[in-house]
Amino acid sequence: MRIYPEQLAKQLQQRLPSCFLIFGDEALLTIEALEQIHQQAKQKGFLEKFSYSLDGSFDKDQIFSQFNTLSLFSEKQIIELTLTKTTKENTDFIREIPPLLNPDIILILKGPKLNAQQLKSVWFNQLEQLGVFVSTNALLPNRFPQWLFQRLKFVGLTATTEVIDFLCLHFEGNLLAARQEIEKLSILFPKQHLRLTQVEQSITTHNHFSLFQWVDSLLAGDKARNARIIKQLHAEGTELLLLSATLASEIQKLLTLSYQSKDQPLASLLAQQKPKLWPAKQALITSALKRLNSAKLEKMLIDCATLEISVKVENKSDTWLQLDAICFQFLR
Repeated sequence: MRIYPEQLAKQLQQRLPSCFLIFGDEALLTIEALEQIHQQAKQKGFLEKFSYSLDGSFDKDQIFSQFNTLSLFSEKQIIELTLTKTTKENTDFIREIPPLLNPDIILILKGPKLNAQQLKSVWFNQLEQLGVFVSTNALLPNRFPQWLFQRLKFVGLTATTEVIDFLCLHFEGNLLAARQEIEKLSILFPKQHLRLTQVEQSITTHNHFSLFQWVDSLLAGDKARNARIIKQLHAEGTELLLLSATLASEIQKLLTLSYQSKDQPLASLLAQQKPKLWPAKQALITSALKRLNSAKLEKMLIDCATLEISVKVENKSDTWLQLDAICFQFLR
């Protein structure tokens, strides 16, 4: 079963599965999911916890023995395995675990975001059938308002759509800061219906965006979101050459697809990409290629090369404006 982090509490109230898969790139969601599982497991008598890393060289025999050390006098136990990189050695090992699970053991396997191929792998499907997969990936922009609404409700606050929009503007990409701000609001205005003036006076801006979110804003043609992300990345001191190289790489990929789509349907080309693209990414690329033909992409690639020369060789002062100009071509 696959669920979002906000569905985990309800799932735990219904039953406590013998296996949890916690994979994603949003640290706060991962931490909170683990806290909920540990708390519920403790109430059910799982008082011992053993943690192991499956990266590099690990002691298989020691882990296997832990699964087999139960006796009439043993406490129920949680065995937590961390998997930051999949290799043949550790995935072969994981495939041997399901037969060892029993009612006195809860297995938690956690790690970073998995790609589509990993989600379809034998080892993953074996464990998912026995338990619950909690996807703790960074929230997409369309899920963030609902997350804020639920977080406010949890601390006894309500808010207008105007307030939610304001919080989205200031905290997108930084859930930890959003949680801290909401906790502060709950102390300042306990059990209240928040007004925009209250939030504006209290709030501290903590946006944090990744290069991937920036690229996605360009692919989606979202001018306001792109401007907000660029402003924040600039303020954080992100290297312009890094942005330029990232942009050039994305344009090159689009240009290749644009050439190839003259002989083959774009949907078929996207399905063949390695590594496999998520459906949401395929939709963004499709959207971008509807706006940008080969000629436009060729010009933008040349502009990226010009920008790189301006930074590396000519040391011009208007290089951020050059980047804005390339982004503008991407968005219109």
